[in-house]
Order: sequence, then C-alpha cells, then structure tokens
Amino acid sequence: MMEERALVPALSKRRAQTLPFGTRARVALPQGDVEGGLALTGVDRRAGTAIYALRIANQSASPLRAHMTCARSRELPVLAYPLDVHVAPFSIAETLLPVRLAEVGPYDRAIVKVSGADIAFTLEAPAPPRTSPRKRWIKVLAASLVAVLGAAFGAAVATPRIDLLAAPARAFAGAPLDIPYAFAGLGSMQYTLQTKDGRQLAAGLLKDRQGTLHFVLPRNSGTQLVLAATLASPLGTAQASRRVLIAQAPAPVTAVAAIAPRIESFTVASPSIVAGAPLVVHYTTNAKSGQVWLIDETGRLWASAALFADGVTTLKVPQGAAGQKMRVVLHARNGAADTVSSLGVTVQPGDVAASTVAAASPSTPLALVLSASSVAPGDDVVVTLKGNHGDSRVSLTDAAGNTVEQGDVPAGQDAVTLSAPSVKIETTYYVVASVSSGVSEQSLVQKLVVTPR
Repeated sequence: MMEERALVPALSKRRAQTLPFGTRARVALPQGDVEGGLALTGVDRRAGTAIYALRIANQSASPLRAHMTCARSRELPVLAYPLDVHVAPFSIAETLLPVRLAEVGPYDRAIVKVSGADIAFTLEAPAPPRTSPRKRWIKVLAASLVAVLGAAFGAAVATPRIDLLAAPARAFAGAPLDIPYAFAGLGSMQYTLQTKDGRQLAAGLLKDRQGTLHFVLPRNSGTQLVLAATLASPLGTAQASRRVLIAQAPAPVTAVAAIAPRIESFTVASPSIVAGAPLVVHYTTNAKSGQVWLIDETGRLWASAALFADGVTTLKVPQGAAGQKMRVVLHARNGAADTVSSLGVTVQPGDVAASTVAAASPSTPLALVLSASSVAPGDDVVVTLKGNHGDSRVSLTDAAGNTVEQGDVPAGQDAVTLSAPSVKIETTYYVVASVSSGVSEQSLVQKLVVTPR
C-alpha cells in the first residue's frame, strides 16, 4: 500500500508552476516500510544546474535502486543523472542530484524511479521556474520560498556529516593502508594522518563525497596512528577521528619454522548466521593464542572472542549486522609470528522484537563503567555498559564538548575500547554514552583524567 502527497499544501495552478515542490511516498511491506522524498532545493543559474534533494529510508531487507530522468509532456523521458543511487537494506540514503539544464533541455518534471525485489514506486518534482528580465522579482520570490518551504528537507541534506571513516583497528608497519570514507552535506573534507607523537605523515582535502584513502605506512611510524577528518560549512562542522594500532610485520620464517602458527581447518558450525544469535566456529591450529573477529566489508569490527584450545569459539552477532556481508577472521599467534584465515558469511535478519523488549525493560538499571578513571596518554580504556540497552554510541569529549574519539556498542554487546589522547599536562575528558533503550534515549557520563607519564 502506497501513500503519496505533496511536500507542501496545494496552491493555485499558476503559482504551483513557479514554486519548487516535490513529493513523498511511503510503501508498507511485511518486513519493513520504505519511505522516499524528492524536492527541488535550488537553481544555480550561473552554472546552469538545478539541484534536487533525494531521501530514501529503507527499513526492509531488500536493496533498492533509484534512477532519475526528466520528462516533458508527450515526449520520452531523458536521462537526468548518469549514476544510480543504491540503498542498502535497513539504511537511509540522502543525496543531492544535480541536473545540467543545457544537456537535458526543457522539461516539466524530474522523475526518480525506486525499485527493488518486490517494490517499485516513483517520486516527482517540478522543473525550475523559467525566468525573464521583466520578471526578476519572481526569481527572488521563488528563491525565498525555496529557503522557507525546503528548509527542513534541504538543510538535512546540506548539513555536514561524516558517514564513514572505516579505519581498521590495526595495521602493519611498511604495509599499504586503505580507508574507505563517505561524507554528506556542503563543503570539502580535510584529513590528516599523524603518529602518536604528533608527526604528520599525510594530509589532504577531499571533494569527492565517497572514496578510499590510500596510504603506505613507513616502518618508523611508531605504535599508533591517528586519522582525523573535519568537514566544515556555513551550516556547521563535523569531525571524526580514528586510531590505528601499528604492529611490526612478521619476520621471515626461518629458524622458528617449527613453532610457526598453522591453521589446518576453519569452518562455520552454525547452520545459519542470524542477527542477535550466536555464531559458532570450529578450527584446528597449533597456535597458543589468538582471536576470532567478525568484520564487515569496510573493515569495521562487530564482534570478537578469544581462540580456545578445544578449537571452538562462539561470537554474538549484533542486531545491527542484519542484511550485511561479513568476514569471520581467525587470527592465530605463536609469540611474534601470526597467521590469518577468513570465511565470508551473510547475516540474516533475526527477531528484533525480543531484543527491543529486553532493551526497554527497566528491571536492570543502566550503568557506565570505565576500566580506569585516571590513565596515561595512549593507554586503552575499556568502556562497559551494564544493563539492557539498544544500539549505543560512546564518545570521548574534551571540556569544550569537542569529540576526540568515538565508538559503537551495538545491542547485544556491552563494551568498547577507547585510547587516551596525547597531552602535555593533566587534562580532564568526559566519556559520554548515548544509549537507546526501547523507544527512549538517555546519556550516561563518566570523567576520565589523562596524566602525562
């Protein structure tokens, strides 16, 4: 069942032809709703470009694709935007779609067709109003109305936001390092890559809204790197930072070949991989220690557990991993020697109703616990959320409220590790946990003092 309505109340036919309206649509599916909206947010007459804002909220398990054309009465549609917009399951896509007026030619309306496995609907928005030297006041009036009527939708798209900065938790000195990124809103993203002691290794300014940063780490890069990104615009500033632990590359296997770790078998024992359920893996190895990781395609770590001598490890798959392709990675270690094996899996959506009820249950009060309240620069701080909770975001902020580092604690997990920042004098920071509990959200705060050695 689909509902479709104009973004603003109906006006007269003559006035409607001069104002940049759009449409919204909502489709109810058994596995989740799909909502979409398209609006004309502005026209750059000097560049000859009309800007449309597209927002699609996909709460279903099916990937969606959006294709944009422009049409004129009694004529075939013309391709307006060469790239399709892909929307992953259980995600929200917000983007600006520029239409070059000289290439498309005169048209009456822009059309975005949204389609998936078992769904198809369209969104429409009008062409920009035509102007003439004798009616410049109409252009001024239309621009003012766009700013007022499209503020709620256009500002959400133009507000700076860093959506992805997928730095791995660890890397080898002297090896390549690839970090996918994505940001939204106005402006360009500036980044810096520094060592733990503040030595800058790389910096740059990114105009493409998504891509991959490529680095080759020097062998003297120390034990930790800090990647900081800043996106500034007239509508605000967004910042993000990631810390990457640096390990020395394994030495060539020569005299210690007899004790080098080996993985002779590695299998997933669970019949199906379901979000919110245990994931059991079996392995045979001569390693004395190691870990099993659950990592997505961007390198983000979702779950981890230790390697055991009996060859069986159980991971808890978070609810937020539903619908994603993952890698189960076995990292085996003997002394300074390492070896890795991985298996690809796809996480199926689970029953989120039980986890939502558990998260909303007031029987167990929430508590934020730090492994230490006073640490030295570079020390790891384990942040634990005790009690039932949903997906949570943990941030380390300074006294001015600036975010230094942040991490996620999905529903079904209870801890995340942060690194104490580098300081020259004793400095007080605050660990803030934004916790979703059922339909509500609350914040928990703990003080963290960082003292130089």
